[in-house]
Amino acid sequence: MPVFFDCRPLFVAATLLALPFASVSGQQLDTARALSALRDAKSACEADAGMLWKRSLCGPIALVDRQTRLVIANDTVAGRRFVRLGDAYVTTLPENQYVANTSFSWAGRPWTMVALPLPRDRFTRAGLVMHEGFHREQEALGLRQPDALNNQLDMRAGRTWLRLEYRALARALESLPDRERAQHHVESALLFRAQRRSLYPGSDSLEATLEIQEGLPEYTGQRLAMQLTGEGSARVARYVRDYETTPTFVRAFAYATGPAIGVLLDQFAPDWRDAVRTNRDIGALLAQAIRFRRPGNLASVARARAKEYGWDEIDRTEAARDSARAPTMREYRARLGDGPTITLRQSKDSLAWSYDPTELIGFDLYSTVYPSGNFSAPWGKLTVERGGVLVENDFSRIRIGAPATPVTRAAREIKGDGWTLVLNSGWSLRADPSRSGSFIADKDR
Repeated sequence: MPVFFDCRPLFVAATLLALPFASVSGQQLDTARALSALRDAKSACEADAGMLWKRSLCGPIALVDRQTRLVIANDTVAGRRFVRLGDAYVTTLPENQYVANTSFSWAGRPWTMVALPLPRDRFTRAGLVMHEGFHREQEALGLRQPDALNNQLDMRAGRTWLRLEYRALARALESLPDRERAQHHVESALLFRAQRRSLYPGSDSLEATLEIQEGLPEYTGQRLAMQLTGEGSARVARYVRDYETTPTFVRAFAYATGPAIGVLLDQFAPDWRDAVRTNRDIGALLAQAIRFRRPGNLASVARARAKEYGWDEIDRTEAARDSARAPTMREYRARLGDGPTITLRQSKDSLAWSYDPTELIGFDLYSTVYPSGNFSAPWGKLTVERGGVLVENDFSRIRIGAPATPVTRAAREIKGDGWTLVLNSGWSLRADPSRSGSFIADKDR
């Protein structure tokens, strides 16, 4: 049966008069792109038919406008009012749900959420939606991992060897289907990866964890986008090359290594998706596939091979980056590390947050600056628009710079330079005895 989509922009005030959305009067959404994205998601997951991961990736998808919280969805929610739009539905997101590219539970069902506006490019758009579709099914697949921040990848040596790895992976993808040429570049990528990890003990497990949590979804999105659009491995190679310009790689590096290694494994070890359920290191699976052996003189071999991929240029630009950001890092240290702060404590399970993973700044190996973001926990809600917040990598503590104005114990809403903290009832700030002029959010006794 043919499916028809109304590709005219949706004028919300006219369309949703029957719903209580007075605050969104006059807002206009590009429904053509949203409806196209839902149609492509349906085509991609039905064409896959559960073959890639032995589980269907079809399911409910909510495309959400950040400002109005309007939802264009491919399914309805029990007990929630909606307006029909072709074969899609328009409603609003619950007030207590952050808008982000993620999976979330809505009315007892797992959903995919993607924030509007969507990319113009069809390949990128389909890849994004199916990336988040994988997240919806990730736990059921037994492949969900915790967030793992890789602050070593915000340091000069870590960034240098990662950028070299990106270049080698891109050249391997560009060499396909010539497996011999591709294998040379895969070997280079694995050399650079081994050298980087040798400099930062423990980074192998952190990197492998994030490659499962975010690398596999990005691989899945791009693999299904390839099938949908007919584009090949050269498109993934272009994406990896472009990704080298990402501002920081702390929480973002695996968005490039994941699809690159996944597509290469499709060539060198087609059954790898079964193996990854037990061996949760896709780099190790690629090393096994080409019989890579780490040389005893790793540093010298990797350094010699690096010239082929532009070592001199990368080393020069990374030295310049370090110099340029030194004043910013000193300011962060003075304000968030050494100066008076407000500390918020919680368990990771009780924390909800949204942020841009390409912005994170490695403060040291164990804590990270989030330049902006939204955070909520039992103590309340923190909104950071600028200036940054310091988060320990186990998410047990969040620190913001204390405001210049006096803070009273009874204050419910506290504002600082670029941030607002709203404390829940039963919580207040008390003096932090370990830091002069600092405070801790604590439950009232």
